[in-house]
Amino acid sequence: MKSTIPGLIELRETTSTNDYMEMLLSSSNPEEGSVVCALFQTSGKGQENNRWESEAGRNILATAVLYPHFLRPDQQFFLTIVVSLSVCTLISKTEPALQPKIKWPNDIYLNNRKIAGILIKNALSGDSIQHTITGLGMNINQTRFSANAPLAVSLSEITGKKYHIPTLLTNWHESLMWWYNQLRENRLSMLEAEYLGRLYLIHQPAAFIIRGKRLTATIAGIGEFGKLRMLGEDGTEYLCDLKEVIFVPLEG
Repeated sequence: MKSTIPGLIELRETTSTNDYMEMLLSSSNPEEGSVVCALFQTSGKGQENNRWESEAGRNILATAVLYPHFLRPDQQFFLTIVVSLSVCTLISKTEPALQPKIKWPNDIYLNNRKIAGILIKNALSGDSIQHTITGLGMNINQTRFSANAPLAVSLSEITGKKYHIPTLLTNWHESLMWWYNQLRENRLSMLEAEYLGRLYLIHQPAAFIIRGKRLTATIAGIGEFGKLRMLGEDGTEYLCDLKEVIFVPLEG
């Protein structure tokens, strides 16, 4: 891998790039925006202890560090917004015909299938966020996935092209820092509007499992602390945390 990202650490193999960044932070203070990337992860992580599948050298496996001391802990969902939008921007700039969507809170979907996952870990200290570790796993050139990842798709599968991963990594970093600067400049309403404009299934009745019950509901927006605001067919409003709602897969 070759890249122009400042503070880039390139690894052939690691347990996960998030783990490696956490190790760095325990003994040093990497420059804001520094990135750890790897060709292969032996224990790549997804949300809620899920594993992230990736063939060696075919995808983006990377973690950046941010220091959003200016952000209150109750505003930390804006970091999810920033990272999600950075990946959508990368896809749209790489392939303008594609329409990436954000499946709440931060999976990136194309054609009802998952092309990227994001794992964010915030370290809080008093009334501020000490640092943020933002991990990205994005399927680029991999074309076969295990039965355990039935919704997985890659950029190459969709377009039939092969991509230069270091270039995409550099472009993602530029996009991440641009969106992060919007957050630093307190453009919260703009960020929320952009996120909602990309939100998968918003205002579309669909099947969900909400608190263990399958029903048809409509995503209405985002509530306090980034919770998903939903309306059932009978008008009941639901405000859901991550573990309280399951998206029933669509065909596509």
